[in-house]
Amino acid sequence: MHNLYLVQVVDKYGPNLFLPLAISYQWMYAQADKQVKENWRVEDVLIEKIPPKEYVKSITVEPHIVAISCYVWNWEYNKELAKEIKRVYPKCGIVVGGPNVDKRNKNFFVDFPMFDIAVMGEGELAFRQILKQRAMNKNYNGIPSVFPKGGELCALPKRFKDLESIPSPILTGFYDWIIDKVEAKKGKQMWQVTYETLRGCPYQCTFCDIGDLYWNKISKFDMPRIQAEIDWMSDRKIEYIGVCDSNWGMLKRDLDITEYVINKKKETGYPKFWDVTWAKTNNENIYKIAKMDSEAGTRLFKGVTFAMQSLNPETQKASKRINLKSNIALTYMTRYEKENIPTYSELIWPMPNETYNSLKDGIQKLVDLGQKSFLMVHPLVLTYNSQMGQKEYQAKYNLEYKEVPLDTYYLSVDDIDNYITEKTSAVFSTGTADNIQVMRGHLFSYLFILMYYYGWGHYLLEYLHNKYKVKHVDTVERMLNYFYSHDGLIGKEIRTTEKLLQDVYYNKKFWGRPVLDNDIYWEYKGASSVVFHLNRKQIKQELNEFCKNSLGSKLNDVIKFNFDMCYDYTTHYPIRKTYKEDTLKNTVNVDNLNITIDHHEKNINDLKQFLHTTYHYQRKNRYWKCKIVNTPNSLFRLNSFNTLTNPRNLRYKEMIIWTVNKEFTISNFSF
Repeated sequence: MHNLYLVQVVDKYGPNLFLPLAISYQWMYAQADKQVKENWRVEDVLIEKIPPKEYVKSITVEPHIVAISCYVWNWEYNKELAKEIKRVYPKCGIVVGGPNVDKRNKNFFVDFPMFDIAVMGEGELAFRQILKQRAMNKNYNGIPSVFPKGGELCALPKRFKDLESIPSPILTGFYDWIIDKVEAKKGKQMWQVTYETLRGCPYQCTFCDIGDLYWNKISKFDMPRIQAEIDWMSDRKIEYIGVCDSNWGMLKRDLDITEYVINKKKETGYPKFWDVTWAKTNNENIYKIAKMDSEAGTRLFKGVTFAMQSLNPETQKASKRINLKSNIALTYMTRYEKENIPTYSELIWPMPNETYNSLKDGIQKLVDLGQKSFLMVHPLVLTYNSQMGQKEYQAKYNLEYKEVPLDTYYLSVDDIDNYITEKTSAVFSTGTADNIQVMRGHLFSYLFILMYYYGWGHYLLEYLHNKYKVKHVDTVERMLNYFYSHDGLIGKEIRTTEKLLQDVYYNKKFWGRPVLDNDIYWEYKGASSVVFHLNRKQIKQELNEFCKNSLGSKLNDVIKFNFDMCYDYTTHYPIRKTYKEDTLKNTVNVDNLNITIDHHEKNINDLKQFLHTTYHYQRKNRYWKCKIVNTPNSLFRLNSFNTLTNPRNLRYKEMIIWTVNKEFTISNFSF
């Protein structure tokens, strides 16, 4: 009997351990062959980043083959692990596959001599044949998708379509075997499942691993199997399901699957989250799915994405990106806002043909379309098997990149101490944005998201836009220039973030930063939000000074309202407040009123828990925000989130005791 070791490791985010989908599929399909089943057995499945020397030392049965599933988040670790295995077990064959195996690289083993066999594309057919050949002491030449050391790269076959021929690692008990094996050593664990209901993507985005014709066709698992697997995940109390499908909501059956998951959560409480990558065009199916979840109150989704990536037509053309038309996006955002369903948008910077000004224009357009919930601006990274990862494409658009550490967000400080740094290729200059403009774009995005989407200047920006027709991005540009050159905490955070970004690109330092003792590495906006929250009075004062010194007028009441609308766990809600008519009219379109501010969350009493929830776990859910609702006594009650549920422009002057305040104007205001 030959001994097989399977490896698919991932960083630990929170308490959950990941069950390994890709490598499990390889083994499930291979062992369905009689010859493989009679000649091979799995000795161990490695899913955690145990130090390579420590793990290899723990091996008690000599491995004949170690099969490793690779992606950007484990590539460096896997190389070190392979080196250590070969040092101790030089006769062991090491098979590597996954998106980080460049299917175009003929010098693969020159670059990565620690591996013996590389599998390109889908691996089920190839891996089964590798095990059969090894059992018969034959070489690996001529196996489709397989590149053996010392041999020739064999062309990729047609896509693997018969997904049902892959036995389920869930339904066959393979996952149970992994769970039992781990928990026998470590005790009871929380588990997370990475899952797919189909493979393939019909789009050809140039920045994506599967944005080529090889992945163009869709292959699906059958519904009875999917439902049975969901039953297992629910019964096993799996909290988090990370769905790998590229376009959730693209198919009508996604509604049926979602309904099934909703019913299971109602029945058992699990899964708690069904995390998906939404379809590229936000269609009616997605709306129905999100509304179904909202009406059921199950909150499976953190939000619905408008993953535009860029709103610049020239960039969309260069990246082969298909986006919603503006009128359609506006329609859907309005519907989501009306239903109080959180949405978030995603941009990538710096994309081909994108400029600093077009980035800002895109952000403003998203705000104008109604994106008030959340925005993420991701750095552009190049992956081996994407069209953008090819030298010809990079030359065409003058894409220059640096190898930088992969983000380490949410790893603990202790984790970092022994961390094998993962790396990625981050673009730092293009034909339309040099490295100075690229860094400026990152810094601007940081401040805009911090102010508008983490709430610290949200209503101030709304006020200036509604009353004076000043673009939100223009105000943030002014803030960036003002605070950067001034002492104070906001300026310090901006300059600190700039230095950290420079350190990433030029000194290969980690993304992110710790801000609390014995805590996680925070993403930069989250880190600054934590700092701001711990220093609310000072931040409030500095924004008042900005308005006075840069805008020429005091906007104390607006800023007071802004900060009152940022949930604070030390405040006992509900609270009653009075503001000027001008303030409320130009921030939330309500006349001068006494209002009650409330928040749905009243159970967080721990500071760290509050910060993690508000600025990390629930950031897409507008967790910091409040919304206005009409109450029976004709007051406006502010509950979590921002949507007006009453008709706009309602007036209750005759029904509520209130004080009229004279309107004030900003002097010397110009952009």
